[in-house]
Amino acid sequence: MPPRRPKQPTIGSFLFEYLHGRGARHAFGIPGDFALPTFWWLERSPIELITMTHEPAVGFAADGYARIRGLGLACVTYCVGGLNMLNSIAGAYAEKSPVVVVSGGPSATERQGDQLLHHKVKTFDTQRRIYEEVTCANTILLDPETAADEIIRVVDTVIAQRRPGYIEVPHNIVDAPIRPPRVKKPVPAVSDQESLAECLREATGFINQAKRPVILAGIELHRHKVTRLALDLAESFNIPMAADILSKSVIGETHPLYIGVYSGALSEPPCRDYVDQSDCVIMLGTFVTDMFLGVNTSRISRRLSILSTTERTRVGLHHYDGVAFADFLDGLRQAKIRRRPAFKNPNPAVDIKPLGASERNDPLESEDVFRLLAQHVDENTAVVCDAGDALFGAMSLRTAKRKEFIAGAYYLSMGFAVPTSIGVMAADPKKRVFTIVGDGAFQMTGMELSTAAKCKMAPIVLILNNDGYGTQRIILDGEFNEIHRWQYTRICDVLRAGRAMIVSTKGQLDDALTAAVGSEELSIIEVRLPRDSVSPALRRLGEELARLRGPHSEAEHPKPKRTPRSKKVRRRAQ
Repeated sequence: MPPRRPKQPTIGSFLFEYLHGRGARHAFGIPGDFALPTFWWLERSPIELITMTHEPAVGFAADGYARIRGLGLACVTYCVGGLNMLNSIAGAYAEKSPVVVVSGGPSATERQGDQLLHHKVKTFDTQRRIYEEVTCANTILLDPETAADEIIRVVDTVIAQRRPGYIEVPHNIVDAPIRPPRVKKPVPAVSDQESLAECLREATGFINQAKRPVILAGIELHRHKVTRLALDLAESFNIPMAADILSKSVIGETHPLYIGVYSGALSEPPCRDYVDQSDCVIMLGTFVTDMFLGVNTSRISRRLSILSTTERTRVGLHHYDGVAFADFLDGLRQAKIRRRPAFKNPNPAVDIKPLGASERNDPLESEDVFRLLAQHVDENTAVVCDAGDALFGAMSLRTAKRKEFIAGAYYLSMGFAVPTSIGVMAADPKKRVFTIVGDGAFQMTGMELSTAAKCKMAPIVLILNNDGYGTQRIILDGEFNEIHRWQYTRICDVLRAGRAMIVSTKGQLDDALTAAVGSEELSIIEVRLPRDSVSPALRRLGEELARLRGPHSEAEHPKPKRTPRSKKVRRRAQ
């Protein structure tokens, strides 16, 4: 029987009341003995708990939830839970997704004497120190006198910086009465007015002198809820816009000024040509990563670009300190920038050609999947993509509304899509979610569909089955890219939920998508593709990575001999 709970606020009640007040309506977690007292308080809070089956999936789900709602919550036990979740929180940190990690932990008494306690790794502080690398703020609540202040500090920092934070709650302190907080409401960052004015003056002149400026709308516009400022800037002065892979759907992709997803050589040619030939690339909230630059195939010049993020502002080669991101956007929107003449979009959104009767029996290729999927995506759907061709094939897929496309497009962790979809569906139950995942990534976290079935969620899961790690094959092939073939459509039997279909032709996929959209239950569509079938974008990426990562000649690195077993593995199941 649990201990009696005091009537006045405790550390446990305050923690979850404060998180609820800051926007968390759901939590994702897996209990463990050190965390059970904390879970007791979570269950009695206004926050709804979704208990999951594997800690990496907990982190991915909280990340997906945060990308829609603005704050995610992941609750786990000490070390075996927290360290198992580390990769998905690392992805949230890399891509600036605000997730609060709440972990159970040993008591202050147990920490004395350095005893060998179960789940302990090296020291009692090991987990917190590891999480320092993937969080913007962290704490261990060892003192009830300072606990409220520490909770507020961590949560508010997470929201301000849009990156994960870590709160460790010793199991014996969660019931302790809490002292009211002393921390004052944080003061928002204020720009240095001289730096801001000079920065805006130079940026305005730069844009006005340009013949073909273009805006690259980055993910921080969405994370910090200032997308409207960038849209106003584009619409007021008739400047075209593009997004990068990570920020895809930050701007509605049917907007007349939108020209597509830019990522160097990975881009559709009209979008790439326009951006690469621009004499003023205005990057707003953009992460300048190797993926954004198309594995360094981009021709964007620092000298001919403006970059503004929450961390820095640059005009050409001049850097400005003390310029707040939102202030720069607002100032630029109000600046005396000349409006451009009528703009002819080189890559406008077009109606997708319906499947013709003569095509129905054609075998599927990777790019066919996204062409057919595009006909079933509307304002009531969202698309969640895993790494690989699930992501790169979707680059040309246009969504009408903002926030309809979710992908770990910088960190690129396999196994992202299925558990992230659970977070997205919890954050916005009205959306029907398409989950696009390769067969290799599905084998990592796909069984988290158990949680979707338990929660009566109904994602439409497309498993792109090209018989192994297809993305790696493009870079460097070998036996290491082989995986065991599952009978994916039998998963519904295991879960005792949903419906499953196998498709290998265009007509079969079109029919399966129609049936799935018309159904209110979980749908799994196994899309069987040739082993060498990849989207044009992935092929371009693979060729570039092969040049960087792979051998330069067959003599240097001969192909491995295929064993009889490997040939059998590759044979299609009948």
